Amino acid sequence: MTNAKTQRQRTGTKHQMKLVSISLVSWLFGLLFLLSKFFVVDGQGLNATVTSLIMAALLFSLAYAPSLFWLRQRIGGCKPVLLFPLASAVVLNIPVFLIEILAIGRTLAPSDALACIVAFLLMGTVFGLGFVWNYQDTAL
Repeated sequence: MTNAKTQRQRTGTKHQMKLVSISLVSWLFGLLFLLSKFFVVDGQGLNATVTSLIMAALLFSLAYAPSLFWLRQRIGGCKPVLLFPLASAVVLNIPVFLIEILAIGRTLAPSDALACIVAFLLMGTVFGLGFVWNYQDTAL
């Protein structure tokens, strides 16, 4: 009994570490996109980059992972696979998209807002694909 419990704890810890790694990789994809857009073209993207980092940390911890776990539990697994990247890239990012759109003309130029939206689409897609890759063969 103790060996089975220890094995489950090790497996759970392993999956949690993978989830943290997936979060970091997806965040890095979005960050690289933002850095390439802002610092190569106009060099004024530091505010948007910092805002993006704060929002990404909140999204990953408060929305992406719990929502995808709920979705996985609700549909009984990770099929259909495309549902998870779609959920994390589009559905869970709707508040971010609205904030970016409302900030146009106030604090962001249209190109900066579009770049942030694309970065969050990219981060959500990578996170959703990584989630499916990590959890597709594990029991509910």
